[in-house]
Amino acid sequence: MAWIQPLFLTFQLIVVSVTLAATLGIAGAWAASNLQETGRIGRWIALSFLAAMVVAISMPMILQAAAWEATAGKFGWMIMTQTGARADGLSDYGFFRGLIACGWIHGLMGAALVALATWYGVDRVPRDIRQKARMDLGPFEVWWRVQLPLASPWLISSLVATAVLATTEMTVVDLYGFRTIADEFYLFYAVEPSLVSVLMVCFLPLAIMAVLLIWLLVQRRKYVVTQSETRKFIEDSELAARWRWLAGLTAILVMGVVVVVPLGGLAVKVGHDVEVQQGTLVATWSFVKTMERLGNAPAVFAAEYRWTGLIAFLSAIMAVLIAWPLAALARDRRRWEWLLDPLTIVLVLLPGPLVGLLVVLVFQFPVPGFSTLYQQTLVPTLIALMVRAVPVAYWILRAGYRGIDESLLESARLDHSWISRVWFIDRPLLKGSLWVAGLASAIVASADVPAALPVIPPGVTTVGTRLFGLLHSGARYQEAALAIWYLVAVLLISLFLVRQFLGLHVKVKGRRF
Repeated sequence: MAWIQPLFLTFQLIVVSVTLAATLGIAGAWAASNLQETGRIGRWIALSFLAAMVVAISMPMILQAAAWEATAGKFGWMIMTQTGARADGLSDYGFFRGLIACGWIHGLMGAALVALATWYGVDRVPRDIRQKARMDLGPFEVWWRVQLPLASPWLISSLVATAVLATTEMTVVDLYGFRTIADEFYLFYAVEPSLVSVLMVCFLPLAIMAVLLIWLLVQRRKYVVTQSETRKFIEDSELAARWRWLAGLTAILVMGVVVVVPLGGLAVKVGHDVEVQQGTLVATWSFVKTMERLGNAPAVFAAEYRWTGLIAFLSAIMAVLIAWPLAALARDRRRWEWLLDPLTIVLVLLPGPLVGLLVVLVFQFPVPGFSTLYQQTLVPTLIALMVRAVPVAYWILRAGYRGIDESLLESARLDHSWISRVWFIDRPLLKGSLWVAGLASAIVASADVPAALPVIPPGVTTVGTRLFGLLHSGARYQEAALAIWYLVAVLLISLFLVRQFLGLHVKVKGRRF
């Protein structure tokens, strides 16, 4: 009975997150997909939108929470600016709390996932199907009645990913005191777990993913464009222009909500203060203070940045070294692929607190040297972070191997051993995928707070763990400055991912962007 309330709250969070993600994500995917086929301005908006969505999913959950807490949290600049409301006692904690805050943050993260997945799925629909559909339907109807149903596996998978993240992630819910099953396990059962607690925290995400896999396996339908009457669709230029304006406005609005507003909130919070002037609270903002505080942050939080960079670097190297041979084996042998694909999915589904607990239990075995490794090294931390970093690297490299022609690999097998072929033949062909896998693993590992908290050694503090501790009392300018420099690194990595992974190259004045 003790798990009924957390389970009910988890379902609430799933419903809110998935609903918000579907609403914003599908609308954004429709806008980007249609703008790609318009003029230069439309293509630039579509490119900016897709890049912004990559930035959003690259931002760790703790950074998302810091951005929105700095914007709309109990000490956020929006709430602190409303001095009249504070005087009436209506904003002691603000409106941004509980289910609203958790569902909003998870929903926006999910919206970015849904937008990218849906756009990718729609973009894969063959052109001849769209052209045949245009014989009977307009551009708006073709997208919603033909392309979107055909892209449903991508859409459903991204919605399921949103639901699983809401089920297993405890960083945001713990920050706002919304006790889901993952947070309940972290707070009360991580130290002394029981079989029931472990089963409860694992059952829901595994059940959700099992339903998705079953649905994908039995999904065999083919969309057939029916023609109740044969008529040639003649595009009305005025109507098409109206749809383009709507698509552009939709893309800009979704971009603003998902990326621009929270990142702008961080920037505003750094220089934002509330002062008492003649007995009245007055909100102020200073550019000089913003620059001063940002300039001081690297020195104040130097240890956090160093440890985060070191852990991210080591995690990236380890993840690639482990995932690369696994992806190569999966490419060469089908049975390895059938084993590794579900295994990596299950590893991602394991809640972070449970991962940390399992690593702690392993290092409690009476093996010489385990106690030293646990207390004085980063080995347990890196092992815990590999549980999610390796699957991320594996799937990126797996996709890279799918882009290599089979005949090339067969020819290489005749002249090289397996190790020689992987190094001398596969490595140059996978150069971009290897970089992307390493960078993506670094982002995932550097921000996996739930897995790192139980196993991080004394004296080691990362940006994620420091933000997790500080944000419980509300975001102030110190936390905002700490997050911004971390955000700069994430943005640079995200832009690299946009360029390398999505292949979004646009020529501007003879140069490639």
